[in-house]
Amino acid sequence: DILDWKTSRTFFYWRLRRLLLEDVVKKKIHDANPELTDGQIQAMLRRWFVEVEGTVKAYLWDSNKDLVEWLEKQLTEEEGVRSVVDENIKYISRDYILKQIRSLVQANPEVAMDSIVHMTQHISPTQRAEIVRILSTMDS
Repeated sequence: DILDWKTSRTFFYWRLRRLLLEDVVKKKIHDANPELTDGQIQAMLRRWFVEVEGTVKAYLWDSNKDLVEWLEKQLTEEEGVRSVVDENIKYISRDYILKQIRSLVQANPEVAMDSIVHMTQHISPTQRAEIVRILSTMDS
């Protein structure tokens, strides 16, 4: 697109703010799972935006100002309420950690039992009972 000289300063202001905020979010996502590529992270961000705003407003993804406002809202935590971005980053981190644990146990099956014993020492009795219930139903 060709920029109108009169509005170019405004355009670049919002574009720069968008890129800076996107970079903050991308860094958080990359910290949660360093295996993700920039393209995957960008696609996730777009999907989360559409999930929150709805498909009717998906066109706003191309609006720097609207996306800046959305990202700022996502990055400022309201009291007791996690944003969609924070929730999704939490799940990305969880999945990455589980993937690492699985690969470690598969690579070293001899330590699996020791790991289970160690983990059960650090969980609540309710969680322990749930594990016992799950393990007892695995044979049937």
